[in-house]
Amino acid sequence: MINSASAASSPTSTPTNPNNLSSFVPCPHTFVATRVKQNHICDSSYSDNSQRRIVPRVCRLRTNDNSMAIYALVDPMDTNMIASDVCINMLVEQLSKVSFEDESYKKKISDNMQQIFYETENRLLQMTFDHAEEKATLTHSNDITAEKCLPSLGEAQSGAFLFAATVTQSYVYIAYVGTIRAFLISNNNGELRIGDNRPQYYHAGSLHTIDNEDESLRLRNLNVNLEQVRNEGLDNNHSKFTRCIGKLSEKLLSSAASANDVNEARCNALICEPRFDKFKLFPQDFAFVMMTDKLYKMYLKTGISEQDIPTDFIGLLNESISTSNPAQRILDKIEDRFQKTNDGINEDIALQDMGLLIHFFQHPKNINQPPQFVITPNTVRRTVDGEVTVDEVKNFITKQNDIQQKRERNRNSSRSDKHKRENQTHSSTIEPFVRFDVYEKLLNDNDELRQANKFITDLLYTQSTSAMDEELTEFLKKNPSLKCD
Repeated sequence: MINSASAASSPTSTPTNPNNLSSFVPCPHTFVATRVKQNHICDSSYSDNSQRRIVPRVCRLRTNDNSMAIYALVDPMDTNMIASDVCINMLVEQLSKVSFEDESYKKKISDNMQQIFYETENRLLQMTFDHAEEKATLTHSNDITAEKCLPSLGEAQSGAFLFAATVTQSYVYIAYVGTIRAFLISNNNGELRIGDNRPQYYHAGSLHTIDNEDESLRLRNLNVNLEQVRNEGLDNNHSKFTRCIGKLSEKLLSSAASANDVNEARCNALICEPRFDKFKLFPQDFAFVMMTDKLYKMYLKTGISEQDIPTDFIGLLNESISTSNPAQRILDKIEDRFQKTNDGINEDIALQDMGLLIHFFQHPKNINQPPQFVITPNTVRRTVDGEVTVDEVKNFITKQNDIQQKRERNRNSSRSDKHKRENQTHSSTIEPFVRFDVYEKLLNDNDELRQANKFITDLLYTQSTSAMDEELTEFLKKNPSLKCD
């Protein structure tokens, strides 16, 4: 089903060269702080460690010539780090391909920033199928149903919220899904402010939750029972978020767990489509802040109202700006306030994983900053818990390229053995928000759309990812009425 320009025009799967990352270094003008939550032992085929600590993933990498920087915060949604690890690594991997040889880099950044969300989810889908196929092979059983398989696969259970900012000399490109907050701080004649005259991403209207009016409208247009969602949420944990990366066990039909079966993905109200924004850097732009939802909620529990957080945060920043790590100092202060205010009440929140990233913009030297706002560069080489490194991304790329080559060999072997796909039926009960019969009727009433659906289904079973992208692009050229929106 064709439902998104980003999904339809995803980047080619040509293997990434790890050497693209040779020009990236940690940004000395960015400070990060994280809190770790110890996790129980989990079954994960992605990680080499069965026991993982839950911690937000953060990125503060920039090129040596300062032409581009990647800042990101990834908030794990559960007791599983798979989606978060894939998110942060694929973000750096994809953006490392951008070349600044001509003005086309602007479009490439915009496209990659949006496509990375779909690409990450596709990668998680591939990993889920690989793991399911491996499990079926090891058990030698034909009785592995989706209901039994999906809950046991970490790749299908895992989910994450991602907020990413790519900064060039003139612009900031933003893309995100979920509930991570972000502030843009301005320096107005020596007074720091978080003002609504500049882009801000911490109000309810910016978050992907049921409380966002735009999200409520989107769900209503999908015939979603909003009252049911408010009471029960959109997943098994009764969560109120409406967009995320991963959580495939919630997004797929129960019959979609077996390998080579991507045709049963449903039109779920829980999606990964990001909000994208782009704004020009102004001389008064001073800093950009990202904060995970758990830290923001702890902040509120210190007795600060939401409308007072901008003013209070500026006060914390002024007190911490001359320290070696302002982000760490601010997180510590919020945590200390919480402990004093609550005096042992709701102690569990202090044990949650949390993250904070602060990037200070570096403007041309002819723009003078007051002495109290001059930032001491972050020269600490030790990375904080959850911070992605160039070496990690290189290892990730090498590992994923090897896996893709193995997958291609297995696919070719299946073709030579005359592997045939199973006939799919829609007899399973479909829960509960979007009715699949509406989709079936849409296909039956539109011959051209029905042919497109059949064509894409055939591609999924007969082509590699790169060949599929080429075939689909050619198909859309021949059928211009199938507009992707």
